[in-house]
Amino acid sequence: MVWVLLTAAILATAVLSQRSMSRLTDSREAVAHSLLVDRSLRDMMSQMLDAETGQRGFLLTGRAPYLQPYYTALTQMRQSRAALGSALSQDSAALGLLDVLDKAIATKLRDLDHTVSLKSEGRSDEAVELILADTGNQTMIAVREALHALEAEQVHRKNKQQADDEREIRNNYLILGVSILINLLLLVGLVQRFRNATTQGDAAQQVMDERNVELSRLLAAAAARNEQVQLLSELSRFLQSCVGMDEAVGLLKQHLPSLMSAANGALYLMVVEQNQLRRAFIWGGKSYVEIFEPGDCWAARLGQAFRQPFQTGSASCAHLQSEHPSEHDNIHCLPLRAHGELLGMLVLEAEVASDQGDNLEIEGSRRFALEQVGLSIGNLKLRESLRQASMRDALTGLYNRRFFDESSQREVMRAVREQAKGDYAGLAMMMIDIDHFKLFNDQHGHEVGDQVLREVALVLQGQTRGSDVAARYGGEEFTIVLADITAALALERAQQVCQEVEKLVLHPSGKDVGTVTVSIGLSHFPAHGSTVETLLSAADKALYEAKNAGRNRVVVAA
Repeated sequence: MVWVLLTAAILATAVLSQRSMSRLTDSREAVAHSLLVDRSLRDMMSQMLDAETGQRGFLLTGRAPYLQPYYTALTQMRQSRAALGSALSQDSAALGLLDVLDKAIATKLRDLDHTVSLKSEGRSDEAVELILADTGNQTMIAVREALHALEAEQVHRKNKQQADDEREIRNNYLILGVSILINLLLLVGLVQRFRNATTQGDAAQQVMDERNVELSRLLAAAAARNEQVQLLSELSRFLQSCVGMDEAVGLLKQHLPSLMSAANGALYLMVVEQNQLRRAFIWGGKSYVEIFEPGDCWAARLGQAFRQPFQTGSASCAHLQSEHPSEHDNIHCLPLRAHGELLGMLVLEAEVASDQGDNLEIEGSRRFALEQVGLSIGNLKLRESLRQASMRDALTGLYNRRFFDESSQREVMRAVREQAKGDYAGLAMMMIDIDHFKLFNDQHGHEVGDQVLREVALVLQGQTRGSDVAARYGGEEFTIVLADITAALALERAQQVCQEVEKLVLHPSGKDVGTVTVSIGLSHFPAHGSTVETLLSAADKALYEAKNAGRNRVVVAA
């Protein structure tokens, strides 16, 4: 009966481990789904604003090229709507809200299309009367309310998921506590039983001692495994809450050496862009190389743990031969993988136990710990990539329209507070447009046009400080928010941007595509407004004046 209970306790620990891994996988999928829905909702709002911007430019100028962002936004909106519908197809609570959103968007698009049609037919007065009737503002409010309703539903769903995860963690801790208590009770009962049997002779005593040692070893292994599962569960919970990879590396540096039962070691993380494994941290007194390629490690090539055969010198890893040329075979390379992707490499040096069973137990514990850590790091990298995708423009690497809207509101509110305190230089906003960009696309193709956008974006990044915000506003338009800067210095910075862009030399496929120039409209807080909308409007009008005055120049708002 005692052995049956011990087996049941070990099985309960194994089942708990499997449940923890399954829960981590479910949490990752829920996070990815939630981020996908959030990004689709924000993209639809940004694309609706892009469409309204294109309509505004056409109504103000009457020029057909300004309709390009309008039609591009309509196409992107259909794609975002399809992605959102696919993500919410299994969510019955969101389908009704999605139908309300579809109706609001359809009403808004009909309003935009009607004004564009009136302007195209030369009925500008009717288009202006339609805008002054405030119908467009009401339809946009309806779209925003529908989007906010969907976002609120998603927030409710995420909160419920988080509550379920916390309840699952509490249950796991309870099961761990019960398992440890049962193991301790079994140990006390067995020790007492063996003590009562000492009178049966020396031979029986020897057998009992052997069984006692074996049982103690098993119980110690079970207790160690329970402790490791508890530590891994706690570590995984903290890793899931990390805001970035640097914070996660700090946690791993504290806990990984004890989990691996190794005196010396190093953790390497994969840098995908450079196809290199870069050292994150080391522990112990041994040295390890800073960077090596996956091809230098047999564990990365084979996709499994590799023990160094230094005694033969024939198949040891290249990244260890310079640092450990005379070491024995106690160095292990353990790949860190998740979802079929190499995330890193753990190189450690551990003493070889005299008992083969102990070695197998330690190796099994390491494999289990690596699986848990790899899954947590994979989830963290997935969240980081999705967060970056929601903030950055994929083509230029600048911030996108959504991030600009949020950060500009924050910067203007901060400027208002600093101005009230006194001694504040001010805040400047630039609206930047690439001159004759449609001509680049028509004459040289979209690949050259994309290269022009990327090169101009690099200039903007080089001309901004860490506190500034440079973003792609839409199409070939960019915006820069300059914090704590005087009007004169902002004008100087804008003129420097014009000069640096004009210096660009583009030779795609050996062809000279000519000189790239930009026109810039500049507004300054508080001279030209105290809200984002008024500053943008002033900079936008100044931009149109710069283009009408011959382009390749900076015009300060009136």
